[in-house]
Amino acid sequence: MRVHGRTRMVAGSIVSVLALGLMAGAVTSDSSKTTDPRDKLNIWEGRWKEQVETKETPYSHAASVPSHITCSWTADRGYMVCEYLSEKIDPAEGKPSNHLSIFTYNDAGKNYKHLGISKDYKTLEEPTVVIKGNLWHYTYQLSGHKGEQLDLRDSYEFVTPEKRITRIEISADGGQHWMLLSESVATKAR
Repeated sequence: MRVHGRTRMVAGSIVSVLALGLMAGAVTSDSSKTTDPRDKLNIWEGRWKEQVETKETPYSHAASVPSHITCSWTADRGYMVCEYLSEKIDPAEGKPSNHLSIFTYNDAGKNYKHLGISKDYKTLEEPTVVIKGNLWHYTYQLSGHKGEQLDLRDSYEFVTPEKRITRIEISADGGQHWMLLSESVATKAR
């Protein structure tokens, strides 16, 4: 009887160890399926060719400016950095434009953020980036030439992972009415 009891006990222990091992394996495989929220930023990565069509408005003059954008991760994959460079003189700036956009994921707020930097005007600390499917957008404010407060809305629609349509709109009445400032189509070159 003692041998039988020990055999049952050993068999029960083996079954318990196997069950725990299977459960641990299941937990490990489930946790490995968790995606990193920063992966959404991968869609920006690469070199893009873009044709910017600025509209004739009270805030801008009609122009067509070819440009390119280069986006890449920082060394530790904390930020997606995109440099925008026009390939000819931007009429609004009187020289080729050169701007920087930085996207990141905020773990604490569980949201995406954007920071725009330019050599010639105030750094734009935009609020949260709203992502709905393949459409990314955010709003921010700038002061107009007469000191008035203007709302701007940038929208990026990824038609495919290799094609993006960008629209920049402006509002002088607190967002009740929006006017298209520019629209561009970008294709990923690599």
